[in-house]
Amino acid sequence: MTDQGAPTRPRRRLDPAERRAEVIRAAARHFAAQGFAGTMRDLARACGVAAGLFYRYFPSKDALIEAVFADMRSRWSAEQASVPSGPEPIATRLLDFYAAYLRRNSDYNGVRLFLHAALAGHDLPVRYGADLDAWVLRPVAAALRAEAGLPPPAHPLPRAERDLIIGLHGGIVFVDIRRHVYGAAIDDARHLDLIGTVLRAVVPGALVELRRIETGLAQA
Repeated sequence: MTDQGAPTRPRRRLDPAERRAEVIRAAARHFAAQGFAGTMRDLARACGVAAGLFYRYFPSKDALIEAVFADMRSRWSAEQASVPSGPEPIATRLLDFYAAYLRRNSDYNGVRLFLHAALAGHDLPVRYGADLDAWVLRPVAAALRAEAGLPPPAHPLPRAERDLIIGLHGGIVFVDIRRHVYGAAIDDARHLDLIGTVLRAVVPGALVELRRIETGLAQA
């Protein structure tokens, strides 16, 4: 009974798989907020789990971090692996592409975990490289090349071309960093407005640079 006389509701017992998943989600929230410092006992306390049970699921901190990374990776999605075609300006179509991509793959936990992992020397960014190429860089390169009247991109992307697309992508990702790391007051509507601003500012120059890179490759 509570102090007010109402009966307390017993906590639902979770099976081991559900409990492990719950711990992984709690650890992801903790790592996203605080980084990867702290002992296993600190982490068990932060996740609301007794230390003995915590060690049963994760024998080491590295095992827990690996489980968090694996869960994060399993949530990434490539449902839209190409930039929409149509009569709309290329910046508008890229905005539609990025709006869908970020809605599925970018949130507070994801953005901050990715940055904390890089700063702490974990290889999450390296693991993500192939997915980034397939889900973002190549589709964006293909759309820009079509807009510039160039043939489809080579595989793999030449370094100069990949660096160019990474620069455009980085400007968009920085909007999420402002939102989730710097704590800027960016709601969903302003989020899209800012991404649109980046694209309208950067895409014209990217087309010029892409043609210059293509000319250099042809003359090499």
